[in-house]
Amino acid sequence: MNKKIVLTLFALNVCISVFTQQNKTGIAPFKITLLNGKSYTYTQLKKNTETILIYFSPTCDHCKDFTTELLKHESALKDKQIIMVTYVPVEEIKPFDSLYHISSKPNFKIGTEGYSFIVRKYYNVERFPYIVIYNKQMKFVKNLSPTEQPEVLAKEIVSVK
Repeated sequence: MNKKIVLTLFALNVCISVFTQQNKTGIAPFKITLLNGKSYTYTQLKKNTETILIYFSPTCDHCKDFTTELLKHESALKDKQIIMVTYVPVEEIKPFDSLYHISSKPNFKIGTEGYSFIVRKYYNVERFPYIVIYNKQMKFVKNLSPTEQPEVLAKEIVSVK
């Protein structure tokens, strides 16, 4: 194939990818396995509630620091639902949960999508923690940069209205 055609097709593919990512307004159609073995999907989300989706890795130090900072604001988060998704097996999430007790918090869900990578592909996740905020109408508000300091990320989530 001609080099110019290949470059044009590559550029077109990148543009389409960026365009479709920017136009995703709804939450990823996730299905996760919670630590208790039960399934939880996007269809079970509470209506009229701000939703925070966090894609993380339980071994990521930045994710751990972020979670520590986020939980400092737990009382300010009581009216938001927070969904923490990873790809690692449930057994590998349990030490993280033992440290932060996420699964015991009523407005938090924590689980794995396994190797389906539906969430990871939907948002094109490359770094952790990847955070997406939705308003009460389940419309996209913004995503937060995983490179921000953990305390900045936590305060951003708390301040979203």
